[in-house]
Amino acid sequence: MRESFERASSVIQADKSAMSDGCKALVLQDLKEKFCEFFVLTENPSMQIESVEGGYAVTLTFKAERVKKFNVLK
Repeated sequence: MRESFERASSVIQADKSAMSDGCKALVLQDLKEKFCEFFVLTENPSMQIESVEGGYAVTLTFKAERVKKFNVLK
């Protein structure tokens, strides 16, 4: 019985979305604009969100063909 409860609890926790697909798309759109200031992207960024103890682990991934030159603030 306890094993079934733990399995059900695990499925429920995994099923919870940290962010809706629409919200995630908006965040990725904003991040793409920012990343394009510093890189020449070869594909759109992607984001993985996973629930961890005390919050979320967020991994952003994108590919770029080069880093743009930019001035450093003094």
